[in-house]
Amino acid sequence: MKERDRDVPVEAAKLADHYVEAILAAVEGSRRPATRRAYAGAWRRFREWTRGEGLRSLPADPMTVAAYFVYRMRQGLSMSSLEMDRKAIGYYHRIAGRMNPATSEGVRNTLAGLRNQATDRGRNNPRQARGLTARLLTRIEETACRQRTGPSGRTESVAFAARRGNVDIALVSVMRDGLLRRGEAAELRWRDIEFVHDGTARVTIRRSKTSSISAVQFIGLKAAVALRHIQPADPDPNARVFGIVRGRTISNRIAAMARAAGLGEGFTGHSPRVGMAQDLTARGMGLSAIMVAGRWKSERMPAYYSRGESAGRGAVARYYGDFG
Repeated sequence: MKERDRDVPVEAAKLADHYVEAILAAVEGSRRPATRRAYAGAWRRFREWTRGEGLRSLPADPMTVAAYFVYRMRQGLSMSSLEMDRKAIGYYHRIAGRMNPATSEGVRNTLAGLRNQATDRGRNNPRQARGLTARLLTRIEETACRQRTGPSGRTESVAFAARRGNVDIALVSVMRDGLLRRGEAAELRWRDIEFVHDGTARVTIRRSKTSSISAVQFIGLKAAVALRHIQPADPDPNARVFGIVRGRTISNRIAAMARAAGLGEGFTGHSPRVGMAQDLTARGMGLSAIMVAGRWKSERMPAYYSRGESAGRGAVARYYGDFG
C-alpha cells in the first residue's frame, strides 16, 4: 500500500482516480508553499518520533500528541515550534478525514501548562525583528548604492552596486508602505503594480499568509519613485518586481543592507512591516486602523510590535508631557 493511501479514509478508495487527484491538488493549494513545507517538516518529525516510540501517528491518540509536545519542550524547542507542530498534526489529520487529536481538552491543557512553564523560565517572549522605521530607512537610502565587498573578498563594480542598491531601496520602501510580508514581496509581479496620476502607486496582493482574497495596498510617492527607478522600459507583466523568489532571500538581503548602513543586527524580512507599525503608532494611529492596514487578523501583533511607542503616548507619558 502506498504511503498516501494509508493517510486517506476507506471511502476515498471508492472515488474515481481523477476526483481523488483533484481533491488532493485542491488541498495542496489551500496553503502557501512555505506553509506546506513547514507543515511537511513538522509532520515528518512527528511520524519519526511516533515510530521510534511504537505509537500511531495517524490517527494519533491525544495522549500521544500531548507526550510529543512534552518531548519537544524538553528538547529546548520554543512555543512557536510547538504551535507549528500542533497545526501540522491537525492539518494532516483533517485531510485524511480523521478527528484532530490536537483539539482535545487534554492536549490544550498540556500546551497551556507548557506555555506557563516557558513563561516562568523567561522562554516565552517572542523574538521581535528590529523595526525598520522611516528614520532608519533614510540611513539605508544613503548607503544602499555604495560598493560592498563580499565574503570572497571581491568588491562590487560601481554599476552593479548602483543597480543592487536601487532594488534594495525600492524593496524596503514598498514593503514598508504596503506593510508587506516577505513572501508577498517576493511574489509581487509587474502586473500587480499600478502607478496613479498623483505619483503614488497601488500594489495588489493576490494572496497572503492570512487570506486567499486579494488586497490593494497604497504606496506613497517616495516608494513609487523608487519603483519607477527599477522598472524596465517594457516590463514583462509576469516578471517578479524585485527578482527574488524566496522570502528567506529577502530576509538575508535586508539584514545585509542594514549592516552596510551601520544599523547592526536584528533586521529581517519582517522589519519593514514592524517599522511601519511603529511609525503609525507614533503618529497616533489606533490599533484597529493599523490592523486593517497590515491585514492582521487581530490587534495582538501590531500591539506587540508597537508597545514601546504606545507606552510613550500613554496616559502617564501624556501626564508628564502636560504637567512635567
